[in-house]
Amino acid sequence: MGQVRKRLTYANVVSSIALFIAVGGATTYAAQQIADKSVGERQLRPGAVTASKLRKNAVIAPKIKALAVKGGKLANGAVTVNKLGTGAVARDKLADGAVTGEKIANDTVTGDKIVESSMGEVPSANKSNSAKTAESANPVIFAEVNQDGSVDSSNSKGITSADVSTPGKGNVYCIKVPGFNPKGGQVTPQVEPTYEETIAHIKIAGVSCPAPAVEVQTFKLNTMAKPAAFYVVLYN
Repeated sequence: MGQVRKRLTYANVVSSIALFIAVGGATTYAAQQIADKSVGERQLRPGAVTASKLRKNAVIAPKIKALAVKGGKLANGAVTVNKLGTGAVARDKLADGAVTGEKIANDTVTGDKIVESSMGEVPSANKSNSAKTAESANPVIFAEVNQDGSVDSSNSKGITSADVSTPGKGNVYCIKVPGFNPKGGQVTPQVEPTYEETIAHIKIAGVSCPAPAVEVQTFKLNTMAKPAAFYVVLYN
């Protein structure tokens, strides 16, 4: 031990320390340097890459495997409207019964999208079947009846001479049209050549003309019975 102390000099000690630092530092530096592509999947421990280890925006679309993101991986409300591309949701992507009535906005379904046969009658629409205003514009049954009960076919529709009879009273005319049961009517006397004023009355199922016939009676203005020509319109 004494011989060793005799050989220790300042220069020997300093040079030994320098050598130790140099060797130790080089080893530490070498340990911190990893060659390119030397760490692969097998070098990573299970769970080594956690979410906190991923840099922001590190996982971009090209890095995601096809079909890797499934429904169970999406957070509730993650896919919002502005995330859907135009035309992305096609008919074959909709589940049966997915689009219900409350999901359809008001006034979005137009007429050409509706199967008419699937719709019932619109409330109160049946009233139009007997609307007097509509029928008076284009009545179903009307006629010009001459004084003798004959019908002028050129000014008539749905009524012929065979449909008009005079049951023994010159001023009474019975009008019965097969297949048509009138629920109303209107009669207007024709202008007499002598300008003698006449009046006319109409009644559904009258005394001389049982239902479903229509009875028309014509009179002079002083209420005396008088045969006369007239125009008649019948409503359904």
